[in-house]
Amino acid sequence: MTERTVPPPARNMTADAVSGTAAAAAAAAQRWRGLPVSERAALVAQVWAELYRRRQELAKVAHSETCKPIVEFSAMELAPVGLIVKYFTSNARRILGDQPACVPWVMLNKKAYVRYAPRGVVGLITPWNFPFLIPFGDAVPAMIAGNAVLVKPSEWTSRTMQWTADAVRGTGLLPEGLFSVVTGDGSVGREVLKASDMVLFTGSTRTGRSIAQEAGALLKPVVLELGGKHPMIVLNDAALPRAAKAAVWGAFANCGQVCVGVERAFVEEEIHDAFVEAVRREMQRLRQGLSGEGVELGRLIFPPQFERVMDHLEDARAKGAAVFGGEVVDADNLLIRPALVTGATPEMKVMSEETFGPVLPVMKVSCAEEAVRLSNSGPYGLAASVWTTDLDRAERLAAMVEAGMVGVNEVLSHYAAPSLPFGGVKSSGLGRRHSDEGMRMFCHAQSVLVHEWPAGMADPWWFPYEGRKSRLVEWILRLG
Repeated sequence: MTERTVPPPARNMTADAVSGTAAAAAAAAQRWRGLPVSERAALVAQVWAELYRRRQELAKVAHSETCKPIVEFSAMELAPVGLIVKYFTSNARRILGDQPACVPWVMLNKKAYVRYAPRGVVGLITPWNFPFLIPFGDAVPAMIAGNAVLVKPSEWTSRTMQWTADAVRGTGLLPEGLFSVVTGDGSVGREVLKASDMVLFTGSTRTGRSIAQEAGALLKPVVLELGGKHPMIVLNDAALPRAAKAAVWGAFANCGQVCVGVERAFVEEEIHDAFVEAVRREMQRLRQGLSGEGVELGRLIFPPQFERVMDHLEDARAKGAAVFGGEVVDADNLLIRPALVTGATPEMKVMSEETFGPVLPVMKVSCAEEAVRLSNSGPYGLAASVWTTDLDRAERLAAMVEAGMVGVNEVLSHYAAPSLPFGGVKSSGLGRRHSDEGMRMFCHAQSVLVHEWPAGMADPWWFPYEGRKSRLVEWILRLG
């Protein structure tokens, strides 16, 4: 009998414990924000260097609770964090420095600029699919911006962040409490929301809506990165070998548990059969197991996700689709073969709901316009891709797709390009992480207007409203 590899969920911290941790984080933030941006960036870079030095330990901890392949952890979690650290440490002074602003001609004796001030404590409520990448990748710009972070990882994958917090503390580089972790389920997440000055949530659309409502009642700023249903639009002139390999990696990387992963493929009819056959051949090469070595796929991480995947496959079969793969290998360990669904139609759950598992449904379409219409028909708008050798046409189609991120002959790469905003539209979220915008969101934008000369003179539109004042105001208005 195979040993069970799914760990139990972490225990809930008490509300008092969360409050105390948040208070320590707030105190650390007060000390930290006084340092120059360049010094904060240098210290965060040193912390990352120490974590990278211990990357093999970190990978083992992450594997112990996810069973994802070690190579995949390095490629999809460690490497992107390194790129995020590089971008924000190199650009922090430019992004967070005072930004000059224009003034109207009647204020030529005044100076205007925008100052970016840290918010304080940033709460990061993060999911189970990327237990290092998402929380630490978000913590980097938040801390460089002058904040403390309070991380609430998924209760199903908490050990990775607990190890990280211990390792960060062990460096002695950051103020005590600046990078803190609290554990537990959604009730602990609500305590994090109450105790933080801002929250960045990554997870399901349903939970995101609940957090948005609670944040609104508290007047807390919140950024949401929620569900997705990535449509892969494959046109007749697509480079078939690359498109097929991309479909397999885009749908099955991290065992399909990727918010921007390919969840459905719309393929023009002339290339449909060849595309399906190429995907099948690629799938047959995939190795799967729990060891983390010598495999491309591990298992599902979140126990309820297993039932969701099985339900979606059964629904597809019941509605006439053919399923290649999808066999249960080990139910106790949430191990299921990747599945290719052909003959998919819009009413099937695999085409309309987020599956978040190793399932790739393929639907034949008559033209690119039909593919775009179907792509835009659902509630999600996180990521999409267009596959064709006609790049001009691809970019025109990309502009028609309702998604926060679009790849042209590209898939799953936006996260590793931190100069680009990362986020969705419609029910896929609010706000953006990464890019200049994604660092500044961790700050208050403070508008500063300075009267420079003449020092003792009143502005002409001040009291009293008499004499020539009305004519002066009218003259100012005419000149604009």
